[in-house]
Amino acid sequence: MDLSPALEREIKEIASLQGVSPEEFISQTLKEKISSLKQQAQNSSELSASHLREKDGILVFDTDSLDHIDFDLLIQQSREDCDQEQIGL
Repeated sequence: MDLSPALEREIKEIASLQGVSPEEFISQTLKEKISSLKQQAQNSSELSASHLREKDGILVFDTDSLDHIDFDLLIQQSREDCDQEQIGL
């Protein structure tokens, strides 16, 4: 591999701190990175299989239309339930 002198120094320094050779350090680091990428790919495929996806940093659950739900009524009922719980305290 053609590594910059600065990168080679860092590799040797970290490898020395870990008590391994630079080659072992590079091998371990690459194995960890590959494992991490495989896990990310697996997680991504699991998300798509479960109708979950990421959009602009937000986890989104794809579902059928929710037009039949009266969200105002749902919120009102939730507030009433909370009020009832507080009264019961």
